[in-house]
Amino acid sequence: MKRLLDGLTLKAVINFVVLLVLLILGGSYVYRHNVVPSIPLSENKLIDTLGQSVELKDLRGRFVLVSYFQTWCGDCIREIPNIQHLQEKVGKDKLRVLLVSDEGWAKINEFKKRRKYNLDYYLSEKSLTEQGINVFPTTYLIDPNGKVIMSKLEQYDWDNEEVIHLIK
Repeated sequence: MKRLLDGLTLKAVINFVVLLVLLILGGSYVYRHNVVPSIPLSENKLIDTLGQSVELKDLRGRFVLVSYFQTWCGDCIREIPNIQHLQEKVGKDKLRVLLVSDEGWAKINEFKKRRKYNLDYYLSEKSLTEQGINVFPTTYLIDPNGKVIMSKLEQYDWDNEEVIHLIK
């Protein structure tokens, strides 16, 4: 160790260590927060407003857009009207939208009452964080065969020609 330090100043060693720590922490943050996790829907029960359980396999045969959101999330609030416009353009017969939260029915129902979106809300039995969802919204577009064909973190303009073309 003494030989290594002979050619380097203490300041240079400290700067190198600090830079290394920052790179490791930064890489960890980017990986954890900017990678869309595998869709956890198949490993989790979703409960509809009537208390019925919904599984992804039950929705095959049409496109499904699953948006994991939180009622306090600004990006979620800005994205949801866009999702509603997409569903209106392509039709409910081609696209099923699931807005999924883990905040409990009291918060979800209050959100529904204030926002008045004409979409279907679901309660996740497991916490979203436990499923690897740490960024809101996290949204997936699933084809009629159950394959994820698009996924986005944070707010996205779902009512665009590319998405409409995929669905029609």
